[in-house]
Amino acid sequence: MNLIILFSWQGLQSQKHVHEILNYTSDHEQSILKNIVPELFDENSDTRQLFNNRVAQPFIYTLQYYRWHSLRQLVSAPMAFAGYSLGEVSAFCCSSQLTFEDGLDLVNKRARLMEQEVTESSGLLAVKGVPDSKLEELLEKSGTYLSIKINRDQFIIGGNKDNLEHAAKIAQTVGAQNVQLLNVSVPSHTKMMQGAAEKFRKYTDSIALPSMKTPIISATDGIKYSKADQGFHILSHQIDHALDWYFCMENVEEYQPSMIIEIGPGNALSRIVNNLLPHVPCRSWDDFRNLDGLKEWIERR
Repeated sequence: MNLIILFSWQGLQSQKHVHEILNYTSDHEQSILKNIVPELFDENSDTRQLFNNRVAQPFIYTLQYYRWHSLRQLVSAPMAFAGYSLGEVSAFCCSSQLTFEDGLDLVNKRARLMEQEVTESSGLLAVKGVPDSKLEELLEKSGTYLSIKINRDQFIIGGNKDNLEHAAKIAQTVGAQNVQLLNVSVPSHTKMMQGAAEKFRKYTDSIALPSMKTPIISATDGIKYSKADQGFHILSHQIDHALDWYFCMENVEEYQPSMIIEIGPGNALSRIVNNLLPHVPCRSWDDFRNLDGLKEWIERR
């Protein structure tokens, strides 16, 4: 089986994912997590906290770490991982077989450095229907930056809120089918995160290099890597540089996977794959009520 596992980013997490973590992670793991994101354990906490970058990144990493360690019991060794934004950090932690604590430390450091870099109201805007030939003009006129390329006419752009609102208006005048301000407070993968990228790079320089078991197809430039030093460089670089998920998926296709499974949260990546690679069976964990449903789907392939 030529299996590829996809790790999602933040944006589609929900309270049901919090319940999943609290029901299935160990008491030890929960005690560690509680010290970092106590909001997850407060029944009266505002659900909007789940989208706060400082909370979202450790929370989603925990979900993905738990799900991968459950899924690995059902499948043969994957040919590769791929991760979208935060997902590539989780993929790296799982590939390197870091302990839950060590992976959580890495993700939490990244989240805090990125949040500290935000000095004004900022975020991300999804734009669909604007051809890439008009993208540079849109970015220049609005003072925004490319964050992620999803398709030839579908992008995520980052900037401060006023500039993003201006970008939304410009996009509609050049044919955008849809523009949507994402529930994210950090302009990830843009030059606005340069300071965070430099600090994260220095932080990873002090970490002993783990040994990666599963190669990762990077969302930065589509290369397939299996060395931790290369992984740390890529993870630092992509904090303040745009991702090209479309190119990553083109490279995934070249490896001719027989099955693709998205870890979640949500099923945004599997929907992209189903559009780009309709001949490849692809489902998300969140498409099923529980792991048994996903197991049955895998066994039918």
